[in-house]
Amino acid sequence: MGLAATAGRFIRPNPKRRYNPRMSTATENWKQIARTGSVTWPQVARLRPERGVAFHSQKGALAWNPQTGETRRLLPEGVTSGFGLLSPDGEWFYFFKDTKGNEKGHYVRVRYDSKGTEEIESLTPEFAPYSSSLTPFPLPIVCMSTSGNRIAFIFVDGDGYHLCAVDIGKEGALGAPKILQEGRALLRGPVLSADGAVCVVCTNERTGKQQYDLLALESGGEELVRWKGGGATSLETTAFSPIPGDYRLLCTSDEPGVKRPMLWDVALGESELLLGEEPLPGEVVALCWSPDAKRILLCRSQDAAHELWVWAAGKLTRLQHPLGTITYFGGLGATLSNEGVARGLFSNSQTPRVLREFVPLGEGRVLLSGGEAPQGTTVRSVSFPSSDGVLVQAWLSLPEGEGPFPAVIDLHGGPHQVTNQNYGMGAPYVESGFAYLSINYRGTPTFGREFLQKIWGAVGHWELEDIAAAHAFLVREGIADGKRIAITGGSYGGYLTLLALGKRPELWAAGVAHVALANNAMAYEDSSPLLQGIMKASFGGTPEEKPELWERSSPHTYAAQIQSPILVIQGKNDTRCPPRQMEVYEAELKQLGKEIEVLWFDAGHGVGNTEQSIGFTEQILTFLASALLQPSAVD
Repeated sequence: MGLAATAGRFIRPNPKRRYNPRMSTATENWKQIARTGSVTWPQVARLRPERGVAFHSQKGALAWNPQTGETRRLLPEGVTSGFGLLSPDGEWFYFFKDTKGNEKGHYVRVRYDSKGTEEIESLTPEFAPYSSSLTPFPLPIVCMSTSGNRIAFIFVDGDGYHLCAVDIGKEGALGAPKILQEGRALLRGPVLSADGAVCVVCTNERTGKQQYDLLALESGGEELVRWKGGGATSLETTAFSPIPGDYRLLCTSDEPGVKRPMLWDVALGESELLLGEEPLPGEVVALCWSPDAKRILLCRSQDAAHELWVWAAGKLTRLQHPLGTITYFGGLGATLSNEGVARGLFSNSQTPRVLREFVPLGEGRVLLSGGEAPQGTTVRSVSFPSSDGVLVQAWLSLPEGEGPFPAVIDLHGGPHQVTNQNYGMGAPYVESGFAYLSINYRGTPTFGREFLQKIWGAVGHWELEDIAAAHAFLVREGIADGKRIAITGGSYGGYLTLLALGKRPELWAAGVAHVALANNAMAYEDSSPLLQGIMKASFGGTPEEKPELWERSSPHTYAAQIQSPILVIQGKNDTRCPPRQMEVYEAELKQLGKEIEVLWFDAGHGVGNTEQSIGFTEQILTFLASALLQPSAVD
């Protein structure tokens, strides 16, 4: 049976001419959506509430006055950053500076009031360039003590992972960088106590997987205590109590099978489950403390949708907000007052990300936005069984008219990321007459530990089972024509796109891969040590140690089986999905007589330029129209 249409209009092309998206009656509202600003990581200096920072999707890092709403450019011309920390005194902004998105460089800082003219100062001037620590949602990558006397971060080089701390003295004087922990084990999520005396980091030293224990270190790097999850349990950090001398750490454990917030008293070595027997289904994580450490802000996730709750003395209070997405990362993106009023980043498919207030009763205010915005897309949550009966959740958006439609299945990256409702998700496809389905395949977090860990040691297998089930769902429900379904994805989603085109070629009319992996072993050779560590953890060994698994899971292995045209968009400076492996893959496919085109851009793991991204999208739509709407594809 068909589902009700929601947006756009499907135009069947004249079979005598090639379809061009510009010839359709679609409004191209998607371009306005792409140009719309959104905000992330707003922060207010604890000791100077008139000083804040926020990140704008079009303008970059901004100095922001929360009291007047005024903003200005924060960084010098030509310097960009998508993430950073404002010191508690509001004097300094700390961030990672690389070259053209290659994710290699130094942690640096600039004065808040420099007006973009002051010299940038490195925290590690004597160190060779290193990689910033990529991290699976939602662990932090850099942190600062509440008192502002210390900053800690993880970096990676040829010798492995390093936890580094820098003391900050009077008037912001920087001390010499100290290495607190290092080795080949993955390190994640550093958090500092309010006084800077204790640093806790996640480590996979015991497991060798993306499954972590917690390690607490004193200021000189001496080990204080370890908390070992044991079995399949993984532990994650959130934030220390904001009160100096209080060494209670908010963290997360998936020991119950789903994530639950925990309190770990590092000084006493004792832990307790925060919710006890409270019946909150889905996964629940802690976001932040109130300044008096008496309340904790929680985020519940079920079917990739979020709810905010406040915990106080064992009682829970639901905060009011529409269905959508709360964006948080390493204790940033959300705050909670002593009165139980929260501020956080909210978005859904129709509304861009804004900073808004959340209260138990009534509607909270919007505190900071990226500007005027057109209405986004309408999506609905759907689910369908995979080959083993496990339900897979996805977001569906349809054009106007009656199906079956040509369709696009979209795959997120990670793999340990999740697709929540995003502003305008699927808009270019829906406006061009395609049904759009974005799926949260196995390996996606927030659906429980078993769902997340299912892909470990079997990279690509269960993801493809879920993708094939998504294809079957679209056809079974009368949503899509089985001969006109394309697959697309970015990063790990791009890898899965290429893998699916080779392993299940009968399913696809076309494929579009963004910043993708095509040859796993070759990518491992060229990747930064950071990515090598993550890949080794995912595969359970290096290409030399587990050659069969690496080859079996690599898209290039199935190149000869590909039947559909492929469009790839790849970065020349990408250290996560290096260029050489894609150049070799392209040459191999062309030698086999396959249809592939690779469009290159001069940046790293993301285009980072709105107009260039829009241009690529236009080329994608033309490519998909040609592949899915040609006369040969019509019965």
